[in-house]
Amino acid sequence: MNRPLRIALLAVLAVVLIAVGAVGGALSKGEDGKAPKKFSDLSGDTTCWAPGSVLDRVVPASHYADRWKRLTRAEFGYNAQCGITVDGKQVLRVSVEQRNAAHKLDRVGTGPGHGETKRVPGFAQGWSSQDAVGVVVPCTKDTGDDDATNLYVKAQAWRKTYGTLRADMVRIAQEAVKAHRTAACVSAPALDKLD
Repeated sequence: MNRPLRIALLAVLAVVLIAVGAVGGALSKGEDGKAPKKFSDLSGDTTCWAPGSVLDRVVPASHYADRWKRLTRAEFGYNAQCGITVDGKQVLRVSVEQRNAAHKLDRVGTGPGHGETKRVPGFAQGWSSQDAVGVVVPCTKDTGDDDATNLYVKAQAWRKTYGTLRADMVRIAQEAVKAHRTAACVSAPALDKLD
């Protein structure tokens, strides 16, 4: 093959490789540069006992979302946990615990910058801030041995800005109460003892 022909073929090959690289780079950039999606688009369903519309407002848009749930039962004990992480960071955690009624409700997420703490309507014991909520639901009656139990429901979100999440956080807690009250307090509050 003569030299001018080889140079021409190499020039054509170089142009083709540059074009393929440009197209591949544009496709790759388009894939990596996709806009973040709302939680319901990534997960396909709901979790943490809340409707997708509520989670879409609480959970920030992201490229990747993961969720987890855990339920444990022991004698006179019930514990359910749920959480959501987006792009590797935890953004929501909900817990439902059956405990002795002597316990006080923990306050999380109520520090400076989280907004004023307010009472939660419909609950004798409950509070909410912009990013968290906690409520107490009576579960069993005291029979005289200080053995009454309550459900302690807490939900906390982690975001850069919280805006008007308070109502959504309260809704998540209310949905968790609905989902667990019967199971924890009525149906099977404790595992059967073996005699």
